[in-house]
Amino acid sequence: MAILVVDDNAAGLYIKTRQLAALGYRVHEAANAASAMAVINVHPIDLAIIDVRLPDMSGIELCKLIKRRNASVLVLQTSAMFTAAVDRIAGLDQGADAYMIEPMDSAEFAANVRSMLRLRDAESQRELLMRELNHRVKNSLAIVQSLIGFTRRSVTSLDEFEALLIGRVHAMADAHDLLMQTNWKGADLNSIIDAVAGPFGISRFQLAGPAVWLAPNPAVRFGLAIHELATNASKHGALTKGDGHIEIGWATNTKAVSALDFSWIEIGGPEVRTPIQTESGSILVRSLLAPDAEGEVHLDYLPGGLQFRVRISLSDRIKLV
Repeated sequence: MAILVVDDNAAGLYIKTRQLAALGYRVHEAANAASAMAVINVHPIDLAIIDVRLPDMSGIELCKLIKRRNASVLVLQTSAMFTAAVDRIAGLDQGADAYMIEPMDSAEFAANVRSMLRLRDAESQRELLMRELNHRVKNSLAIVQSLIGFTRRSVTSLDEFEALLIGRVHAMADAHDLLMQTNWKGADLNSIIDAVAGPFGISRFQLAGPAVWLAPNPAVRFGLAIHELATNASKHGALTKGDGHIEIGWATNTKAVSALDFSWIEIGGPEVRTPIQTESGSILVRSLLAPDAEGEVHLDYLPGGLQFRVRISLSDRIKLV
């Protein structure tokens, strides 16, 4: 945290500056308003401690100028002149966040500074969260917009459009619920599959693989891809038969240690016939996983059941834990 101390009294300036430096703060000092503004124009300042009586400008006017330049800078005004309530009110009305009457107890002065900087931390955290929320909302809306367009192009009726889109949005919501549990830091692959495949009967899915952590964006995309595969299996594949099941496995590649081989194998369903033209679901799966895949996404329509394979690059977004 950086603090600017403005005081034309050399002794007062020295005492405040040394006390704050001893507390571990980065301290800048100025003896007048012009010097103070020169510091602010060059250095980021979190808190300005301003004496009301300055040689070139009132400390109250300097506070007003600083706040006009950067409203996020906190201002603590100090003066022996603040004995009357009207003076203290004038300082606060011009934008000061707090005041102290001199002479000040050193422990009380330090406590006030710490309290004000905690407020600065809280405000900075709030701004960071708002920016992050804005980024997440934009990402989510972009995915939903893409799903709407893709779904519209792949259906022949409004009822089909509604059913497909609702299912896809619910899968996205399931992934978001999982991410909320980790404060949006990411999710492990096993939990993603459990959350998305659960509505299709999780007991019909056999999962095997090491612990893998996914950052938020790939976690959502992977969840949507799993939902798409499970939806297809419930309509045409293994999940249409009572004894049908799906084996999902992932493991590091022995030759490409920086990659993860993921497979989806359907067993016990009806005989599979290769579609005459590429199905919309397979196109969506490929597009969802393409950003993290090494090479092509493979969908093989074998007579015994659909097999899906993809090699995922390991990185800071997808990694073993």
